[in-house]
Amino acid sequence: MIHLSHQTRLLAVSYEPKLAALFPHGKRISYEGEELIAVPHGVDETKVLRSLGHTDLRSPIEEHYEFPSADGKRPFQKQILTSAHMVMNPHCFVLNGMGTGKTKSAIWSFDYLRRANKAKRMLVVAPLSTLKFTWQREIFNTIPSLSTVVLTGTAEKRRKLLAEKFDVYIINHDGLAVIFNELMLRHDIDVICFDEAAAYRNVTSQRCKLASKLADKRPWVWGMTGSPTPTEPTDAVGLARLIVPERCPRSVYQFKQKTMVQLNKFKWVPKRTAADDVAELLRPAVRFSLDEIVELPPVYTRDIKVPMGSKRQQKAYDMLEENMAVQLKEGTITAANGGVLYGKLIQASIGWIYGDDGLTYEMDNEARIEAVLDIIEDTDTKVIVFSPFISAVEGLAEALKKAKIDFATVNGSTPHGKRSEIFHAFQNTPTPKVLNAHPECMSHGLTLTAADTIIWFGPTTKLEVYEQANARITRIGQTRKQQIIRMISSDSEKLAYRRLADRQDLQANILDIIAELAAEKL
Repeated sequence: MIHLSHQTRLLAVSYEPKLAALFPHGKRISYEGEELIAVPHGVDETKVLRSLGHTDLRSPIEEHYEFPSADGKRPFQKQILTSAHMVMNPHCFVLNGMGTGKTKSAIWSFDYLRRANKAKRMLVVAPLSTLKFTWQREIFNTIPSLSTVVLTGTAEKRRKLLAEKFDVYIINHDGLAVIFNELMLRHDIDVICFDEAAAYRNVTSQRCKLASKLADKRPWVWGMTGSPTPTEPTDAVGLARLIVPERCPRSVYQFKQKTMVQLNKFKWVPKRTAADDVAELLRPAVRFSLDEIVELPPVYTRDIKVPMGSKRQQKAYDMLEENMAVQLKEGTITAANGGVLYGKLIQASIGWIYGDDGLTYEMDNEARIEAVLDIIEDTDTKVIVFSPFISAVEGLAEALKKAKIDFATVNGSTPHGKRSEIFHAFQNTPTPKVLNAHPECMSHGLTLTAADTIIWFGPTTKLEVYEQANARITRIGQTRKQQIIRMISSDSEKLAYRRLADRQDLQANILDIIAELAAEKL
């Protein structure tokens, strides 16, 4: 029988000689006629007692930690359980869904370990767009006493920042390679948190190899992602190599044979048992969905059909479609050039086509632009507009400016610091009303619940990007019903959204998609 003393933070367990040997620092006491041994209620003691059969013993972070929060946001029970999982499993996965508050759980877990003298410093490795706006801001809003630094800029600047003493260092995934040698020498950084760890799904990539070497033998390594296998079950191999290398399969192909079946020379599909095999590989893990943490208002998806702006646009689209059908019939389409052809169809549907000469050709797409402007003007709250091509992002910026709509644009050329300023203003101030963005620039970690409407000016071909981008408004803190509006002018767009709704990555199935589109032309 275990007795908890919350005041002294001690566990009192029935005395046994083997316990005295396991806990030489324990104190033998007598309580109500029973011989007990009292030990601190710490991480190590809890692990030992659980292994001896006391499986109902709660983690010490659940019993003795206050979960401080400078912004006044108290933890949800599932966030507490997530933190308990992280402190009790030094190398583990946090696979909670998007918007479930994984960042705060990691902050609390590190703070607990630091206070318990189990850890000194933490390195957070995250997508570039989340370094300041998500991580540094969240740490300040949760435990402002923790000192933080974002390691960006030139290699020399990063080295100088790393040389200074901070509690938390924050760096982007590819930034590891820039100061890898210096990081390897920092043995006082004993906690590494890989946010959006699916970035390491390619086990043969230099990114994964460097990160795995850096993580090797660090006391605490956490891998956080709501999408551990965004393309196929074999994505899990890279994550296993990073977090639990001792469980990693001998080869990706071996795991592919175990989790997938080959239909033809080019196509593999997951087996029905694939999810179980992935779960077995990626453990210990915790996984809660957003619905399990908090009940949010519903999300509605609706498609708006917009006619082609002119005969010229329709003709360009038809020519591209017919050319694709001919190439498919002749057998000259591969996954690589097929993706380019399909991208051209989407570009023609949207209204800006990239030519082979490097120039961008604008179609007459006034109807689509007017539809977007009408939605924005009819919406009282903030709106995010996603466009999959830079040409469309820039074209929409001109249209929004002409319509005198207060907006801000974020694309690949927007500096990191400027992005953070835009995101902060969008979420916390009245302006801008509209965020005109490329989805890949803001698809991870951001909370943008100031908006309740997302407009897809055209479809992305990446399932992970689509789901992550939509999740920017469906997160803890959202109080309004949300709507995802998708603009459609062609069969290629209609098929893209249907496949995305079925959770299919278009890039991985491009030949099937082209065949389906071309069926009526053959």
